This record gives sequence, structure tokens and C-alpha cells, in this order.
Amino acid sequence: MFRKSKILTLVSSLVLVLTLLSGCSQPAAPAVTQPAPQPTTQQPASPTPSADSNILKWDAWKAKMTGTINKDYYVVDLRTPDEIKLEKALEGAINIDANATLAKGELGVLDEKLKGVAKDAVVLVHCKSGGRAKANLAKFLEKGYVNTFALDGWTAFDAKGFIGVASITANNEQLKPDAWQAKMQGSIGRDFFVIDARDKSEFEAGHMKDALNFGVRDQFTVDHAATIANVEKAIPNKDALILVHCAVGTRSKVAQAHLKAAGYTNVLALDNKVTIDKEGNVKYE
Repeated sequence: MFRKSKILTLVSSLVLVLTLLSGCSQPAAPAVTQPAPQPTTQQPASPTPSADSNILKWDAWKAKMTGTINKDYYVVDLRTPDEIKLEKALEGAINIDANATLAKGELGVLDEKLKGVAKDAVVLVHCKSGGRAKANLAKFLEKGYVNTFALDGWTAFDAKGFIGVASITANNEQLKPDAWQAKMQGSIGRDFFVIDARDKSEFEAGHMKDALNFGVRDQFTVDHAATIANVEKAIPNKDALILVHCAVGTRSKVAQAHLKAAGYTNVLALDNKVTIDKEGNVKYE
């Protein structure tokens, strides 16, 4: 009897344990699905302007001269002081002699000369022929002056604020004596014209027969408009062949730029030293 009662007690205890275990058991929590990470969208970086894209012809370069110089835009003149003395310059332009500084790796001159100029300001760079402006443009961009634009063309200035630009191919339009003389076909004053770009006193001391005297120092760079008006009276045909000379070749190129900026299309400069005596005899050196 005791044995049977013990067995029943064990069975009852086992049933109780199983019941308790069944009651405590909880359903498994559903797995939490983490949202998939969204790809990060990066904003494209502003492209750094290239030197090539910031080289402009005259019309596009001039169009950026909007507002007041040294406030809304800045002009940097890369010519030498001697060039500026002869050719004149735009009032308010900042002069950096590229030959004496940038060509020698002295890039600190940019921040020195452009002190206070915002890095995103419009900076318009020019020289005499466009060569130095194009060669040094990348240095301005690398320094952070991202809106710097180089002028591709030959400049012409006067003391009254005139600025003009001409397209000149030096190899074909600035000639040595043999090529320059070979253009003298026919009669001077009818088939071609000669302009002597020296000062009046030099001209009077000796000049080519029938040459016209329009000096760089005493006419073109003093008053471009008045000088061109006089040239137009003497040479009304803008397509006429004009041969320009001076004493060594420097002023002839300045006069050439003024003439071409005024619309004369066929102007050839003598790139050589020449002397002319009172009798009009010419000697090339």
C-alpha cells in the first residue's frame, strides 16, 4: 500500500513539473530586421577650372570687365615696367612683372600683390602678346584664384584709357628684312604703305621716301582715337598692305597692335634694327 502511494506521488510530482515547465515556456521573439543601410550620396566636387578653359579671346575677356575695377573685378598686367612706360597701361591695373617673378618660381608675389582680393574674385590677366598671360595662368589657379582669365591677344593702350586687342601671328606678321622688303611690290602710296613708328624728330632726321609718320610715343600711345582718325584719312582702305618699322623693332610691333585693333587687316611689322639717313638710304643691321 505504501509502495503504491509512493508511485502515485512520484507520478503526480512529475506531472506538476511538466506543467510548470510548459507554463514558463515563452514563444521565441520574432527576429528584428535591421533596415538596410542607404548608400551615401556624395555631392560632386566643384570642378577646378583648367588653364585651357580660362584662356579667352578679347570679346569674352572684355565682357568680364563688368562694374568697377578693383571692386567688381581686377586686372593684372604681367608686362615689364619698361613695356608699360612705352605702351601705357589700364588705370587701376595691378602690375606683376612676370619675367622677374613668376618665371623664376616666385609665386608668393601673387598673394602679395593680390592681398585683400577674394579667391573667387574675377581676375583678368594680360601681357603684351598673350604669351606670359597664358604661360602663368595655371599659377593663379593653383593659388586658389579660381576665376582668373588670361587674355589671348596683343594689347594696345594709350594715356586716355584706351585698351584694344589684336590677333597677330608673330611668325607671319613680324618679319625680318628680306621678307619685309619682299612685300614692297609696286608703288608706295598706291600698292602698299609704309608707316614709320618713330618719333617726329627721328623721322625728320631721315626717313624712307613717301613714308607716313605715326609715332608710337608721340601719337599712338598718347591718343589712339585721334591717331587712327589721321591714319584713316591717309589709308582709308582697311585691307591695304601696311609695312611698319621703327628703329629696332619694338615700336613697330606696338604700332602694329594699334592698327590691327582698329581694324586694319594686313599690317606687317619689321622686327629688326634699321637706320635711315637724310637721303632716305636704308640700312638693316
